[in-house]
Amino acid sequence: MNTSELLHTIAKDRIDGLRTIDSFQLKSFVLQVKTSRMSINLKNDMWILNTKALPVAINELEIVSSDNVFTVSPTDYDLMDEFRYQVFTDYMDIKTDMDNFQPFRLEFIKIIPHRK
Repeated sequence: MNTSELLHTIAKDRIDGLRTIDSFQLKSFVLQVKTSRMSINLKNDMWILNTKALPVAINELEIVSSDNVFTVSPTDYDLMDEFRYQVFTDYMDIKTDMDNFQPFRLEFIKIIPHRK
């Protein structure tokens, strides 16, 4: 299964069972992480982590949302296959453990639900 098919499958699985949602749209988004701790309100969207590789300067990355806690090092992230495509809902609290913080980017796919 290629990445696009996997992302659509993840999105469909998340949307299935939601009574008022009849379709969804996927949109790519690049988030600039400018501080070692930041919070983002995702509103009604769900975001799928789609970053190819984490910067090696990071010791550990933690992303927490209402339904997910994801903690990983760059080395472990490189070894992950489909498990790296984590979904976050409602909000994201991002915390980075880095000796000397440098801004970096995280890539996401937004699942934008469409209501009936």
